[in-house]
Amino acid sequence: MTTRTRSVASPRPGFAGETVRALASTLLLLGLIGDRRVR
Repeated sequence: MTTRTRSVASPRPGFAGETVRALASTLLLLGLIGDRRVR
């Protein structure tokens, strides 16, 4: 339910989706870099 309220509160309907995708991509990149450094 929180996601719905946030999406409605945001001015743009796709803004929430874009932010989520950006965060996911950054997290994936950071994870890959961390794994490479550890190995």
